[in-house]
Amino acid sequence: MIRRIRLQRLAPQDRKAWQKQYYEHQKQWQRRRLLALKAIWDGQNLSEVCSEQKVRWQTLVYWLDSYLHGGFDKLLKKAPVHRKQLLSEQRQRIVRYIMLHKTPADYGIDSYQWTADRMRTVIEQKWQIKISNARLYQLFDQWGLSLQKAHRDYGPTHPCEQAQFIADLKKNGTAQ
Repeated sequence: MIRRIRLQRLAPQDRKAWQKQYYEHQKQWQRRRLLALKAIWDGQNLSEVCSEQKVRWQTLVYWLDSYLHGGFDKLLKKAPVHRKQLLSEQRQRIVRYIMLHKTPADYGIDSYQWTADRMRTVIEQKWQIKISNARLYQLFDQWGLSLQKAHRDYGPTHPCEQAQFIADLKKNGTAQ
């Protein structure tokens, strides 16, 4: 009851800001929270809003408390997702070491350049862990490694060396 009264006291000053937030935030989960807040302002009780928005009572209370303690910013902030990491910190260091100091040929792969697919194969062989390429690319980026597809890197061209090569070709008669 007290929560609803506190929210209704804030209603007059926040109506304009609410409208701005509603148009700014297009995602359904954000608008749902905003509509629940507006319904409380308009005089509905918590159970009516719960059935209208199809949320649990605890969820609605969490949304309203978020608004009361942090305004629209806290109400519309997405909760962080904590996923279990398949590669521990130690294994990540090992993978980084492998990429920087070993070649795929050392692990029985017929290549000399690392790609996400090749590293994924090594991880599966070594620890029986299935990891996505997207996660590997996140790790590569975190370590400051290239995200490009594997290709031969000949380095930058040198105009003098190129000219000498062409002259040598012409002398030998192999150039047309």
